[in-house]
Amino acid sequence: MAAKSTNLNELVIHDRLFELYNQMLGDVRITNVLLHTTRVVRQALDAERATTYLVLKETHELESAAIIGNVSRAIRVPIRADSLAGYCALTGQSFAIPDAYGDLSGVDPRLEFDRSWDKMNRFRTRDVMCAPAVFKDEVMGVVQVINSKGRPFQEVDLGPLQTIARLAGYALHHAQLYHQLATLKELEKEKAEFMRILVHELKSPVAASKSLASALQFSSRGDPKLSFVLDRIKERMDQLLLLVEDILQLSRIKSGKPLGKIMVCDLGTETRMVCGRYREQAKAKNLSLTLIHPQSPVPVRIDVQGYHLILSNLVSNAVKYTPAGTVKVHLQSQPPWAVLEVKDTGMGIPKGDIPHLFDEFFRASNARRSQIHGTGVGLSGGQLEVATQESVGSTFTVRLPLHSGREPYTERTLVL
Repeated sequence: MAAKSTNLNELVIHDRLFELYNQMLGDVRITNVLLHTTRVVRQALDAERATTYLVLKETHELESAAIIGNVSRAIRVPIRADSLAGYCALTGQSFAIPDAYGDLSGVDPRLEFDRSWDKMNRFRTRDVMCAPAVFKDEVMGVVQVINSKGRPFQEVDLGPLQTIARLAGYALHHAQLYHQLATLKELEKEKAEFMRILVHELKSPVAASKSLASALQFSSRGDPKLSFVLDRIKERMDQLLLLVEDILQLSRIKSGKPLGKIMVCDLGTETRMVCGRYREQAKAKNLSLTLIHPQSPVPVRIDVQGYHLILSNLVSNAVKYTPAGTVKVHLQSQPPWAVLEVKDTGMGIPKGDIPHLFDEFFRASNARRSQIHGTGVGLSGGQLEVATQESVGSTFTVRLPLHSGREPYTERTLVL
């Protein structure tokens, strides 16, 4: 009978462990992982009370979770070598204590049970077990169970507790990663929004300064030296306005917001619209700017303004950094993709600069040496393919999924 009872107890524990494993994988929020682990370990080991702690290295604290007024709340306590959970976190050792109010020197002479928790909860702790929640040899937390009445814990109960604690270590590790990523994303959004507001405030004084320069230039037409200086001021103001606009668009993208309306459109129409803006600039440099695209529509569902921004940067850079030769824009339909290539015979990009090409504000070393104005903002955040060779030219390739749904593409009026 005793053997059957033991086997039945093992089956119950394994069943609870499977339940715990499923719950851990199903919810990656730290507070919920702590609560799920606590509930299942209490049931699996038939413990009256249980607590799961997360080790917070930055603050040297243990964090647990409790339901207070139907709301889960985090509770933090400092990690101390003389406390049970703190000792377990610091040493990574599992232990069982039959009498929490008695002599604890069998585990460590420094240990002393904190009775304040018992007084606050009107509870009398009798026996305690602690096990570290370890992941890849790192203590992620502590699982603690306590009893007041009923069957006391024994050394054989440490095995199941350690198994649960290992699962808890795995879950806590991934919950922390999720929390860190979510925090970073939120900080990135807040930083982008702050930058958007800050840069937006720059537009008004810059535009006003440009207007004042124009007014001064009009009133000083008889002074060629002053007129020359004012021309330089206006040129610099134009460059600053372009930089402000680039940063505004970048901050909007980094905050997760679309630049414009997301809709189904003909990519050929949008591409012709953007390329038309650079024909005069290319002509002034004696460059050949050609566009090849299918006669039939190329339907894609995109942020139209975002596409204009990407293509504008690619074409304007190709024209800007090509001293002589050709700039070719080629749009193809290659199901399931719409493939756009912007190819030039310009200065190309040095091999050592390619890994940094999509970094914010990065400009290739040969572009900086050329003294051609640019900010390096336009390509950040993009996922583009590039084939380039210095002094030969570059080919940038953008792939967008073709739209195959029933939503019709939006007719656009082409203005060149």
